[in-house]
Amino acid sequence: MTLNPQQSRRTALALLFVAIAAVVAVVGVPAWLLHRHYDRVLEDQMTTLDRYRRIAGTRPEIAKRLQAMRDKDPRRFFLRSGAVALSAAEAQEAVRQFVEANGGKLITMQAPVSREEGRYRMVSVNVQLTANIQALRKILDAVDAHTPFLFVDNLMIRSQVPGSFRPQPGQEPEMFVQFDVYGYTLPAQT
Repeated sequence: MTLNPQQSRRTALALLFVAIAAVVAVVGVPAWLLHRHYDRVLEDQMTTLDRYRRIAGTRPEIAKRLQAMRDKDPRRFFLRSGAVALSAAEAQEAVRQFVEANGGKLITMQAPVSREEGRYRMVSVNVQLTANIQALRKILDAVDAHTPFLFVDNLMIRSQVPGSFRPQPGQEPEMFVQFDVYGYTLPAQT
């Protein structure tokens, strides 16, 4: 096919524009994609840096809160760390004092095996005693208000009198009481 000179110029100009567009596409598009990639990475890094700066800005407030928590001494709410026998002895001594001070009669006290619960160790003591209802209420109130914290579980109360028993005014019948008292110890400091 033969072209006249004007058509030939138009075709040459079209081929020139196509060649220029191809060179721009071959060089420009990858440069633009690379630039866009680095813009996104830079924006992500700046967002992360801003977030870290905000977090670092809260440091003084967090340090104040941490010191306030340390001042409250949360370790006092836990039984003594160390050997299980020492922790159980602390719980036993506290329960013994509560029973004796509030009019109960201690029958037995045993320290069953302790168990690990997450990062804490649960130490329990099985208690058997006799007491009237008022003394039992005082004993349980004392356990509830004790520091380090102690918890009552498996409470069983059995009456020791027949169903036809009529107490004299002002006198409460004795009951057999059995329960577990448990507390927690912190892990030993390493």
